[in-house]
Amino acid sequence: MSVYQIQINDAIIAEQIGNILDHILDIVLKSRYSHSDKEISEAVKELVYSRKDEIIEMVVNRAVKEISKKALPKLMERLG
Repeated sequence: MSVYQIQINDAIIAEQIGNILDHILDIVLKSRYSHSDKEISEAVKELVYSRKDEIIEMVVNRAVKEISKKALPKLMERLG
């Protein structure tokens, strides 16, 4: 009758289990959130189109402010 002894390295087992769990978690997250980019994009698009007049007004106001603060002084300097 033969008796075999197996030495088990706990660090290697722990590392392999960690790798397996990482892989499973990656698969689960990808399957759960794979469509979220498209959904977010559609939600942003809806928001922008529903508030486009307000957004345009805000952008124009900021542009006017920047032009008057930066571009107008440079223009006056070049003209004068």
